[in-house]
Amino acid sequence: MKKFFFIIILINLLIKPYNAFADINETIVIGGDNYFPPFEYVDENGVYKGFNVDIMRAIAIEMGIDVELKPMPWFQVILALNEKKIDAIQGMKYSKIRNYIYDFSEPYIVTSQAIFVHIDNKCIVDLQDLYGKKVAVQKNDIALDMLKNIQNIDIIETENQENALDRLLKGKVDAYVGNKLTGLYIIQKKGYAKNIKIVGEEINPQKYCFAVNKGDKKILEIFNEGLHRIKKNGTYDKIYKKWFGEMVYPTYKYIRKIICISIAVILVLILFMLLFYRWNYILKKEVEKRTQQIREKSVFMEQIINSIFSGLITINKEGVILSANIKALLYLDCSKEALVNKYFYETKIKEYFHQDNFYEVLKTGEEKINIEKELNIKGKKRIFEYNVYPIINTRKEICGITLTFKDVTNEKIMQEKIIMKDKLESLGRLVAGIAHEIRNPLTAIKTYIQLIPYKYNNPDFRQKISEDVPTEIERLDSIIANLLEYAKPKKPNKELINVKDTIDSILRIFEKHIEDKGIKLYIDIKENVFINTDKQHFKQIIINLLLNSIQALENRKNAVIEIYAKNGDLFSEIFIKDNGCGISKEDMKRIFEPFFTTKNKGSGLGLALCYQLIKENGGDVFIDSEIGESTEIKISLPKAFLFTQKN
Repeated sequence: MKKFFFIIILINLLIKPYNAFADINETIVIGGDNYFPPFEYVDENGVYKGFNVDIMRAIAIEMGIDVELKPMPWFQVILALNEKKIDAIQGMKYSKIRNYIYDFSEPYIVTSQAIFVHIDNKCIVDLQDLYGKKVAVQKNDIALDMLKNIQNIDIIETENQENALDRLLKGKVDAYVGNKLTGLYIIQKKGYAKNIKIVGEEINPQKYCFAVNKGDKKILEIFNEGLHRIKKNGTYDKIYKKWFGEMVYPTYKYIRKIICISIAVILVLILFMLLFYRWNYILKKEVEKRTQQIREKSVFMEQIINSIFSGLITINKEGVILSANIKALLYLDCSKEALVNKYFYETKIKEYFHQDNFYEVLKTGEEKINIEKELNIKGKKRIFEYNVYPIINTRKEICGITLTFKDVTNEKIMQEKIIMKDKLESLGRLVAGIAHEIRNPLTAIKTYIQLIPYKYNNPDFRQKISEDVPTEIERLDSIIANLLEYAKPKKPNKELINVKDTIDSILRIFEKHIEDKGIKLYIDIKENVFINTDKQHFKQIIINLLLNSIQALENRKNAVIEIYAKNGDLFSEIFIKDNGCGISKEDMKRIFEPFFTTKNKGSGLGLALCYQLIKENGGDVFIDSEIGESTEIKISLPKAFLFTQKN
């Protein structure tokens, strides 16, 4: 009979006209109660079945749509629909209150509530008798709306109706109010007929429908059309008889439909069987082919994951480890069995990484990268660097995380050695520079002192020594002052600075000097460019850089200096560009080192001091130069935000 019924449905699909809803490509997710027999429930073998389930599957076949049925406790079904984690509920009793929240399909059955009591009960016969009693009700069941109107009832909510009947049987409640058909089904299945009875009349008979969120008219149209079709072709009657043992419509209508369908079956049966077996053969071959491809792809992907240098672990949103590559097992020094399918906080992972990072990524979806943790493994210091990334499904929901990590201990040791080497080299160059700069004026002074006994009576000599010695001493003092300023600059006193006004005041000092050198000066600075910086530091930076540009343009035809500025999001940027001699790539590496200079004169502290002052004020500096062509210096300093208040 079941095979015959299946063949009828398939034949009916072959002779159907064009499906108006064939453009529904996405799977419709349907929620339902995981234990509401005989309407819907998960049996002991984990199979989801029941009257609602069969109706929904018949509609899906009839309409040519894909549906995914999700059984769960009833209160979770309601919550899932409210949060739009599912598209519809396959069985919900209609009420005026619920109609404000959901849209309902045409009804496909009428159900009622009933009062269940212990067999020895003599005092409860209707709803009013529940006053002052303990009453069990399934969580979020429509019976709650009726019981709220009765005062002094102690309502005990349960996950499903079987739990409610168990409480009644054990004497933990005085009565249970719920669906009559479901209650009778459970009583018969559990053998409670000698202990539990129904009292009073049927309560609140209402329409039983499909439910969707307000406005989902397209899905309701599919359900209503599918329901109409399965009623018309007799499928509904068969499902109803299967679960409730009686026909919904008169017998003659059912027989008429069977006769019409049987005639159609006879006409196309031979052709259909040939097509069916041919299609089944092709499908079988294709499934075998795709299965082999998937298996090969899975092995290939596993080999790739195992061959990468880093450890890789995937964890679902419940905290269960789903996979770990070979490198991860080696780093953690454990077997795959001790890691996979375990909660991460029960494994070695909790010792190697910060668990807070995992929870934060699962909650916010923001990745955590380049995090380091120092460990003591078997008495040795090790440093691990790890990244945590969210796993996001097609619905843009966070469903887990991936953890990648590696041991960077040797890299850190090498970095420390390189840094120490660079420090020593820089110190050597600094000492050599200091010695060179101080030796020149000292040599001149020493020479004059040695000549005093021989040339003291010479007026020209006395005039020369009185001029040169103070100059050399001032030079020494200037070198030491700049060196001290570089080594320990004063703490910035930050204030609001208008970049245009400040640079204009500096240029007024250099205006005559720039004009005498034949240098053209172009300025493009808006009035709204403000920075939050120490004013004296900023002036010193601009003066040093401007002097460098002027010196780079020495004896240069068509010499030009451009100064412009603009606002960024968090920083304001000031540019000083010249078409001077430029800087070679080799010199660019040392341009900010103290006492490094390519000029015949100068201490080499100017750019080093600029760099130090810019960093002290929370900024940065970048140089772009082409030898013999041009040099552009970009200074980035914290932007000052202006707030105005309207009256």
